[in-house]
Amino acid sequence: MTALTYQGRLPGVDCVTTLPTGPQPIRLDVPAFVGFAERGPLNQPTPVEDFNQYQAVFGGDLVLAQNAGVPVYASLPASVKSFFDNGGLRCYVVRVAGANAQAARWLVPGLRQWQPDGTVQDVYVGAAWPGGWSKGLEVGTQLLQQPLAVAAGGYQPAGSGGPGKLSLAAASALAVLPGDLIRLDFGPSWPGLFLSAARVDFGGTAADAGTGTVTAAAEVPALLGPAVPLPGPVPVAAATLLRLDLVIQQLPADGGPAQQLEEWLNLSFNPPGAGCWLQVTQQATQQPAPPDLTRSMLLRADPPTVAAGGVFVPVGMDEVGTSAEFIDATAGSPPYPGVLAGDDGLSTFDPVAVFLDPRLLLETTYDLIADAHAYTVLSPDPVALTGIHSLIDIDEVAMICVPDAAQLGWTPSAPPPIPTAAPPAPPAPPPVDWSGFRSCAPPPPPPAPAPPPARVPPTPLPYPLQDDPASYQPAGLLAVQTALVTLCAARADAVAVLSLPQHYGTSDVLAWSQQLTSDPRISGSPLSFAAVWYPWVQVVESATPQLAPLRPLPPDGAAAGTIAARENARGVWVAAAGIPLRGVVGLTPALAASDQVALYNAYGNLFVRQPGAFTALSAHTLSADPSLLQLSVRRLLILLRKIALQRGMRYVFATNSDRFRQMMRRSFERLLTDLAQRGALNGFQVITAGAVNTPADIASGRLIVQLLVAPADAVEFITVTLVRAGEGLLDVLEGTS
Repeated sequence: MTALTYQGRLPGVDCVTTLPTGPQPIRLDVPAFVGFAERGPLNQPTPVEDFNQYQAVFGGDLVLAQNAGVPVYASLPASVKSFFDNGGLRCYVVRVAGANAQAARWLVPGLRQWQPDGTVQDVYVGAAWPGGWSKGLEVGTQLLQQPLAVAAGGYQPAGSGGPGKLSLAAASALAVLPGDLIRLDFGPSWPGLFLSAARVDFGGTAADAGTGTVTAAAEVPALLGPAVPLPGPVPVAAATLLRLDLVIQQLPADGGPAQQLEEWLNLSFNPPGAGCWLQVTQQATQQPAPPDLTRSMLLRADPPTVAAGGVFVPVGMDEVGTSAEFIDATAGSPPYPGVLAGDDGLSTFDPVAVFLDPRLLLETTYDLIADAHAYTVLSPDPVALTGIHSLIDIDEVAMICVPDAAQLGWTPSAPPPIPTAAPPAPPAPPPVDWSGFRSCAPPPPPPAPAPPPARVPPTPLPYPLQDDPASYQPAGLLAVQTALVTLCAARADAVAVLSLPQHYGTSDVLAWSQQLTSDPRISGSPLSFAAVWYPWVQVVESATPQLAPLRPLPPDGAAAGTIAARENARGVWVAAAGIPLRGVVGLTPALAASDQVALYNAYGNLFVRQPGAFTALSAHTLSADPSLLQLSVRRLLILLRKIALQRGMRYVFATNSDRFRQMMRRSFERLLTDLAQRGALNGFQVITAGAVNTPADIASGRLIVQLLVAPADAVEFITVTLVRAGEGLLDVLEGTS
């Protein structure tokens, strides 16, 4: 049987090499979060299924700026945590950074790269991800040595007859793996050699039983110069197996002892061995790549080092048992040329440059998908999209949050003033002459006590200064949110979860709503793919509680978590409102009752304080169409669209007969009946006959299935009226409004 391997894009053709596992359940509970992280791949959507996994890939908090001595943190980490705290099960994370972001680059101490022409180069390794998170990281090595027992054959050098071969006792040969480095000492007659092992063979006849032969991949002179040919078989005075340990440690900012972060032991020097030191780092690449959790989360192989080839050999590497040499990436050059410090490229904040792909800035819902595919899957030289547009083909994502788009921005702080020289001390008074008589007048009164010293302000943090809210310009935020709504509407299967800056009051929110909804690119139906939550939530500060006990946080994570939890518990057609928030201990700013009414009428989803809990009053979209006001209705229509696409793919190229059209109608009727019984629909109708499928449609091989549905609307308020029916009697009347 021949397996199909065609990987084209013909409609209806899905070629796989394994048996299908059956249709997977359609999920709309998976959001994507785009923002600033401490580390991790840039512009690469990465699935995360709990907050521990997020921390393993993207690290912890990232300080962006300071505000009166209080750190201003990136919102992405806490938003992802809030999502999982409030019932979310899975999300995607996209880390973004500035255009000038770069990864740190270290010189690997004691390691050199020998080339066949005799040149020797330094060996570098890069930080696994760009960013300033690698500040204070040091890379060190230690050399491991193991003596090997040489068999009678000694060493047969490389020549016209083939590669060099070393004969070892079988017990020693068992310790050698492909990629290992062996140092050979020939005594005073010949200079030594480094032998890079290609493979190990064991004796197969009685004559060579009990021995092993190491075939050399390369011969490197111990003096690291041009190769010196040996005349023939040479007896070996000593053979030593060489391996290395790779250690990464962190120097704390307060100057305390270094903390060891990773230690990779007993590594071989060269490929192709699985234990080569290059195999424990992230693969060398210049493009965003998903992280390999089985490798180091701190180091990446340096592309120029890997491309240079050659053989890796130790030169002056400290041995195990001695203090290892470490090199810090912030050392710069000299004395370490080629060493770079990591940088996030966030000295200033430009939302458009950070969150949007520059090639797709002015797209509309009609041309975004086609133009994006022209740069990616349809291009002979495809490129990777950046920012929110990197999510354009991630079908699993049903919500997109950009919590850090609501940052105020920051300005680099002024350098500390240069201290001026202290004024010279006054001259000492002359000594008192006691040789004559002195007046007995009473001594002068003691001087008044000196005023208390002025309060010394706290030492400013080494971060930029957060901008003044009074000077905030919303153009960047509006551009990002307009592009986000355009993306979700163009995909037609995702919802934009929007938030606003913390300092926004009621008038600011209403002005923002007027500006966003009046944009001609997204006015009308696209606004049903967007919803906004307000105000910010407050969580307990765990990093710096001595500076501020509570941390303000955009509501994106909490909103997405409640939507996911409500879907998993009851279905997408149930509004995600009235659910107590977890981990939230406050709201900022506080809203008066009149403000709540104004914002609710502007389709804002308000978090309010209820007795014993914080909950959302509603789950509305920004659409002015009453039939699309409820977010649950839009998400139900997205679910039906995904179901129709999934079922339609099964029947491409089927015979378009009356019997087939009836089968399709019954199939969708069963599906919609099930949804109606579960409370999603008030009514429905499936049409496949009559004027829907004309003879021209049938002749052209086209089948049209028309689904008419009446989604169930959410009941947002219940009015309970108490009426006195008589002496000591109360009657309860219920209604909705």
